[in-house]
Amino acid sequence: MQRTELTPEEGWRTIHRTMAQSYSSLYLAGTGYILLLWGALVSVYFFALFAIAELAPGFEANYPWYPGPLWVIIGTPGMIGSALIGHWEGSRNADHSTARSAGLRVFAFWMAVVAAAFLVSGTAGLWSEDGAEKIPHVTIGIISLGYVLFGIMHLPALVVVGIGMAAAFYIPDYFAGDFAALGTGAGMLAVTLFGAAWIHKSGQA
Repeated sequence: MQRTELTPEEGWRTIHRTMAQSYSSLYLAGTGYILLLWGALVSVYFFALFAIAELAPGFEANYPWYPGPLWVIIGTPGMIGSALIGHWEGSRNADHSTARSAGLRVFAFWMAVVAAAFLVSGTAGLWSEDGAEKIPHVTIGIISLGYVLFGIMHLPALVVVGIGMAAAFYIPDYFAGDFAALGTGAGMLAVTLFGAAWIHKSGQA
């Protein structure tokens, strides 16, 4: 069999492609686990909204702005967990300093996404009696956009996940009436389980 030699240009392209894949895999380290974590947390958020509305309507009436603080409480362990998972998984692919740098950048990206959901809803005046019910609309829209943007940069599967998360919220919200939060919680969990399984099977992260 005749051996095919690479031209200098082909060799450089191969090296560049390999480096790009390694770079991307470092930033995607633990993505499947992080996706599962956030899917579980977002599902808990919407299940909690449904439970409070059904079991404690007086609380909802007295504190209509509670979805904002509830999201902060649920989102905080998500940010911390994402940073820890990304750092631990990244350490398996690179030296400690490189993994730490990548982990900090990924953490900063998702912290910015969560902070944006918090700040946009606040500056839009939704943390009030009249606007509280729209807080989830802003929150899920921004989080879904975060998945889409991160997916465009690193992993197309996350683009699908982001679109799926948006659909899992907005479709029940418009068509499920009083059971919208319950339907969204179940839909979010299904989307994240599907996305995590897809990522794990593909071996991309």
